[in-house]
Amino acid sequence: MRDRENDADLSRTLIHEYAHALLHFDVDDNTERAKREVEAEAVAYVVGRYCGLDTSGSAFYLAAWESDDPEVVRERLGRISWTAEELIDVLEDRLSQRY
Repeated sequence: MRDRENDADLSRTLIHEYAHALLHFDVDDNTERAKREVEAEAVAYVVGRYCGLDTSGSAFYLAAWESDDPEVVRERLGRISWTAEELIDVLEDRLSQRY
């Protein structure tokens, strides 16, 4: 495992990888790999911001949106939004069980 600068970075990376599992579980090839990375990183950014994590490391991934067709971006935003909401709901549920 790669060393992380802080726990927030590790948390954001775990959210990113979990987003891949939710969004891309059925993908078995390398086509559109960059777009899948952007989707997962965007979910990590949204969930990280919600949790108050430092999300400044997401800027590189998210900058890739510039060249996408607006319709493609709009379609992907729905997937990102749904996935981020799912993860936030799970986090909120877990936190409410602890207190």
